[in-house]
Amino acid sequence: MKLEGTLETIPLHELIEMISYSSVTGALNIYATPVDGHLYFRDGTLYHCDIAENIGHPALIKLFEVNQATFSFVSDITSNSESIWGDVDEHIRIAQSLAQRWHDIRPRVPSLALIPVLVVSFEAALRRVGPFHHQVLDRINGLHTLAEIIADLGWTEIDVAEVVAQMIQDRLVELRTEPATETHPSTSGPRGSLFGRLLPRSGDTTQPGRVSTEELIMHAVGG
Repeated sequence: MKLEGTLETIPLHELIEMISYSSVTGALNIYATPVDGHLYFRDGTLYHCDIAENIGHPALIKLFEVNQATFSFVSDITSNSESIWGDVDEHIRIAQSLAQRWHDIRPRVPSLALIPVLVVSFEAALRRVGPFHHQVLDRINGLHTLAEIIADLGWTEIDVAEVVAQMIQDRLVELRTEPATETHPSTSGPRGSLFGRLLPRSGDTTQPGRVSTEELIMHAVGG
């Protein structure tokens, strides 16, 4: 089976379907910039894919993010690795959906190695984000990368990235390559529970602009 061209001419999902229906064995090579990707099929069944350091479903998602690339299918090329199992149509559907979500936020969140830094006070940010964002906000201290925050929360990468992208759009956060040397007074403490961080911030409520602990907690729980 000889197959080559561009993704502009034949989209990736159509290529996978064509190879699956043909029941062939080989590798579909995606020649993108700056790295190439590969999808391996056995009798038409997709069993492994990779691009850069990603393998399996994360690699498939990244491959669906590629819009401009050439491709070629080489018969009888195999891989010793196996990273994808199950219904290929379901893999395509999920990967396309997640790729579109990543595509929408990539301009604001280009890498998970970047460090989110608050550009407003924690209290001001707390008032402007929804309850779903509180756990992410609580871990932004100008020191930890997005990848570290994701690992700490145990959330999916895309869910945390979307939250941070929204905060960037709302001008609450910016991404940096290096830890913040000067953090805002409200973000300088160690990470901890949201309420644990709120309590020391309540301070003297008789001063203008100060907020009581009760008010902050009500904001935290959406009250």
